Amino acid sequence: MSTTLSPTTPAATPAVSDLAVSVLIPAFNEEESITGTVEAIRKFEPYVRALEIIVINDGSKDRTGEIARTLPVTLLEHETNAGYGAALKNGLRNAKHDYILIADADGTYPLEDIPRLLAEADKYAMVVGARTGAIVQVPTLRKPGKWIITRLAEYLSNRKIPDLNSGFRVFRKDVAMRFIQLYPEGFSFTTTITLAMMTNHYPVKFIPINYHRRVGKSSIKPLRDFTNFTILIIRICAYFKPLNVFVPPALTLILLGVIKGGIDYSHQHHLGLFGIVLAMTGVQMLFIGLLADLIDHRMKL
Repeated sequence: MSTTLSPTTPAATPAVSDLAVSVLIPAFNEEESITGTVEAIRKFEPYVRALEIIVINDGSKDRTGEIARTLPVTLLEHETNAGYGAALKNGLRNAKHDYILIADADGTYPLEDIPRLLAEADKYAMVVGARTGAIVQVPTLRKPGKWIITRLAEYLSNRKIPDLNSGFRVFRKDVAMRFIQLYPEGFSFTTTITLAMMTNHYPVKFIPINYHRRVGKSSIKPLRDFTNFTILIIRICAYFKPLNVFVPPALTLILLGVIKGGIDYSHQHHLGLFGIVLAMTGVQMLFIGLLADLIDHRMKL
């Protein structure tokens, strides 16, 4: 698997591409920006072989659905707010084309950079617009959590990840569908597909992009989503890279047990119960990791 980071360059005039692309736009209360988003994406229709735009109205309580019905798009509607991931999964199942482009409807992502992503799409399983450009307006409250979960994901996956959960990316539909049962209903969709592809050695490329302040009110809840992201990262890595999850804490517990046992024996001339429990817990965790790794390899045969 290769992970590359291209230098930031201005959006260029796109060349005609042989790609057939389905664009998925999840929308929840985006009446202020949905029209502008669709119009911006439609500008690139002449430069691909085929383009469909799918708007998923995820139970909006404003005029998002009403406005989307007037636009030249395929509209999927949820009666209630099912979540960002649920919207994308619905769009993914209904998409007609081989390549999927996802973009938010809130004006944060530079849609003019769509050609830069599509130019690399036939060489990689996924091309991610990484929010590492010259202008990145991420709310201050989210930065510590974003940094922590990215470092955790890099540690557990043994991969450099410039942007774990960017919502602006293009990927092959057939590859994405292999992991559809893993995608959660909420905002963790992008985190999951990133880890799933990278831990399974699919080629992923990261292209630096700018990131702007959103139009309208955000539905992200930092503390709740940080907790969910952390649990998800551990779960996905345990699924695909079990040794990375189980071995470090197992060896730590065994080491602590040996140290505690040595201290107890030097003072009391017998092993204390706590040291034995620490060491045995570490051994059990190590065997669980080895068993999970064996199962993972057997499933890939």
